[in-house]
Amino acid sequence: MPPAVLCNACGFGNPRGMRFCGACGERLRPEAEAPDTGAGERRPISVLFADLVGSSELAARLDPEDFRDLLLAYREAAGAAVAAQGGSLAQHQGDGLLARFGFPVAREDDAARALRAGLDLAAAVEDLRARLGHPLRVRVAVHSGIVVVATLGHGLAAEPGAMVGEATTIAARLQHAAAPGEVWCSEATRRLAPRRFRFAAQGEIALAGLPRPVPAHRVEGVVPPGLLPPSLPLVGRENELRGLFSAWRDAGAGAGTALVIEAEPGHGKSRLVDEFRARLGVMGDAAVLIACNAGDEASAFRPLIAWLSNAAGIPPRAASAQARAALLDWLARHGLAGSGHAAPLAVLLDCATPAEAAEMESSGRRRRRRNMAAFLAALHAAATGPTPLFIAEDIHWADDSTLAVLRALADAAQAPDAATLLLMTRRREGHALPGPAPLTLRLAPLGEEEARRLAAAAAPEGADPARLDGIIARAGGVPIFLVEAARDAQADTVLPLSLRAGLTARLDALPDAKPLAQLAAVIGRSFRGDVIEALAEAVGLPASRRPLRRLVEAGLMEPEGPPDAPTGYAFRHQLMRDMAYDTLLRRRRASLHLALARLLPARFAEMVAARPELLAGHLAAGGAAAEAIATYEQAAARAARAGAHGEAAKHLRAALAQLPNLVEPLRDGVQARLQVALAAQLTLTRGNAAPEVGEAFASAHAAALRLDDRALLLRTLRGLQTFHLVRGAVREGHAIGERIMALMEGEGDGAVLLQAHRPFGLGLLYLGRHAEARHHLERVLALYDPTRDEPHRFDYGSDPAVLARAHLAWVHWFQGDAKAAFAADAEAVAAARELGHAHSLCFALAFRAALHAFAGQPAEALAAAGELAALSAAQDFAYWSAWAAIIEGWARARAGEAAEGQALLRRGLDAYTAMGAGLLRPYALALLAQVLPPGAQEAAALLDEAARGSADGIAFSAELVEAIRRGRGL
Repeated sequence: MPPAVLCNACGFGNPRGMRFCGACGERLRPEAEAPDTGAGERRPISVLFADLVGSSELAARLDPEDFRDLLLAYREAAGAAVAAQGGSLAQHQGDGLLARFGFPVAREDDAARALRAGLDLAAAVEDLRARLGHPLRVRVAVHSGIVVVATLGHGLAAEPGAMVGEATTIAARLQHAAAPGEVWCSEATRRLAPRRFRFAAQGEIALAGLPRPVPAHRVEGVVPPGLLPPSLPLVGRENELRGLFSAWRDAGAGAGTALVIEAEPGHGKSRLVDEFRARLGVMGDAAVLIACNAGDEASAFRPLIAWLSNAAGIPPRAASAQARAALLDWLARHGLAGSGHAAPLAVLLDCATPAEAAEMESSGRRRRRRNMAAFLAALHAAATGPTPLFIAEDIHWADDSTLAVLRALADAAQAPDAATLLLMTRRREGHALPGPAPLTLRLAPLGEEEARRLAAAAAPEGADPARLDGIIARAGGVPIFLVEAARDAQADTVLPLSLRAGLTARLDALPDAKPLAQLAAVIGRSFRGDVIEALAEAVGLPASRRPLRRLVEAGLMEPEGPPDAPTGYAFRHQLMRDMAYDTLLRRRRASLHLALARLLPARFAEMVAARPELLAGHLAAGGAAAEAIATYEQAAARAARAGAHGEAAKHLRAALAQLPNLVEPLRDGVQARLQVALAAQLTLTRGNAAPEVGEAFASAHAAALRLDDRALLLRTLRGLQTFHLVRGAVREGHAIGERIMALMEGEGDGAVLLQAHRPFGLGLLYLGRHAEARHHLERVLALYDPTRDEPHRFDYGSDPAVLARAHLAWVHWFQGDAKAAFAADAEAVAAARELGHAHSLCFALAFRAALHAFAGQPAEALAAAGELAALSAAQDFAYWSAWAAIIEGWARARAGEAAEGQALLRRGLDAYTAMGAGLLRPYALALLAQVLPPGAQEAAALLDEAARGSADGIAFSAELVEAIRRGRGL
């Protein structure tokens, strides 16, 4: 039987569908639907709690009617004080009351209004005391924080506009600490109106039931506001501007430089650059501008793709033929026709011919280097004038590949006689330019007087001086806060309450556009018009064009594309997007992300194909963990194929972050798979010995043990084996190798056997057991199948046959067969070149360079190390770069460049050690000792340290160390 509908008047249970009660005839309240747990929103609220002191004693002493009259007078006075400041009474609790400021309509100065209401209420109770002749006093406290405002419950138990969060609890507890007649507030509230009131600090107050003390202040009165007259639009940055012009003049004189403007969000980095460009005039207009955006960190070359698309005049969603024609025309006009850069750029801009796509696919590990070279050529071609000016904004959001291009651009700008200036802006958190730190200009917050001038200059004519004073008090000297607050738009990444209130107020004033702003925030900082239109339709919002126009008119967004027909929109600042997003309840956010994730593949497949990480992010935020993980893996594979290993690692880490959201039975298998894939990408960028590599393999191994999965056990043991070998813990690595070989009993899969024998043979080589090592390495070559084993280059990082030949070269050398050693070395390098696989070639070149060092052949070692240095730098292979520097430094020192060679060797040794590697360290120490001048006391200490380092089983270096010691007569 369906449940009855209860009458609110008599409680009789009526059948569903009845409009009037069958017992008493009263109209029935409509049946309540199930509550929408996603309804409501997060809002900044200032809560006032007041309690009448001594009310129990008064109730005992007064006649109930007299006490009722007193309470009514108190409540009327309280209601008037709250209403006069724009607040609303949320509830009465006996002689206590709760008022809120910021709902249903927010104002930028809600905290100040709550404090004024508290002071007015305390004064009103003093008046009642004098008028009624009773010893009335009130305690008041105000606290500001984020709450959820929603309807709690449904039906008869519904409580519309209920506030949920600790803000109400803090206000209620804090008033108990105040003395009768006092108004207190928390530090959070004081910071929202620091210069509007006089405060007396009360220290940290422990509040019952709360885990941490709350800094509190007694509010002693109101401070009259003031205002300075308007001033220049650029305020407080004159010294920094002079610094930019000094760098410009130096560049024009042939002393080019790269300069970073660094500051916290909103401190005016972009404003300073804009002013510099404006004062340069035509030369500033000719600057090459690269803009990085939040969300680009894991998308290879995204800022550069956007720059080139804009420079070439390629409209959004242009047909491939149209985009290709525009690109080729741009290349021709800038002298790059026939340069070989068309193919990589066309592929990156999704307008390549099948032949170009095939050409780039076949480039293998050289693909990233070609991409970088193409972008560098395009950037230099786009620069005009005698002093080229490049500007890259917000590089803290740049991906690793874009940062590598900027690093190369910075190096070019700082080359001798380069008349180039590269300006970059970044926040202190996030990515920085790799390599040596460039000249850095740091922006501090504006002083109080500068802040007043800037706010006044930004405000519209006739602005309320008191309101501007409040903005200045809340902005903390951050220029963008001052400007945006004065224009009724606020922003900051940490979303301070002062700015949340401003945006909430602005959105409350646009009730028809607010839902669309929240929807747009789910998509991101910028978004296509057709995407938000489709998403609005999918979630049941009205047409998007009018609300978008309202948001543009309000200064919250900017159109993108042609002015008469925008193709997209963007929040004026990333921080505005963050605040609009934060107003949504988590459940509502998740539902919108999931709706977008379902929409993108169905309606915008080209976006998903180009950037699967976007879809993965929305799936993750929407709670679809399993789908998100699979899509992040697709994004990682796509990045890895393009040589963007840093981005691939980020995608895999994002996938790992979703593991807690998977059901338990699936978790271990997925964790092991992801950790192995992550370790492979980290190995390529940071080397086998990086701590993160060991952690990834250890985590995957633990999961494999829980699963009792033999294949996973072998793979993770193999990774841990190499990790220990490269760290120099050869005996530990060999012990793991013995476990692997024991598991090989009865194994018939040649690919599995090959990956057991190869590292086991390497460990035996390092231990000095050369005959055994040769047996296992030759077994690798016998098992190797080029077609079957091609995936090993990507799963394990290198081609196993190339590595086995390189190892055999060392084995032959230590067995005394130099001819066989150099023959095996030649085969290894030739095979790697034929495969076109960068990491395999680096491995072979590294072993070749060391082999020539063993033989005392500095010229040949220098040639191999130089090629290795160039290739590893182009591919961002840090491990091989350090190895190359060690051997190249030794070779240069032996060739007569003593100081330069020793310095390079030391740098390589430091870099090698810093990444956790130890295998080559004893030999590198011995090489350094060998090239020190005769009589150098450091040589003996270096050789002693090298001998100690060889004691953990690095037998090959022990022999070499002793040979060098004998050569120096030590």
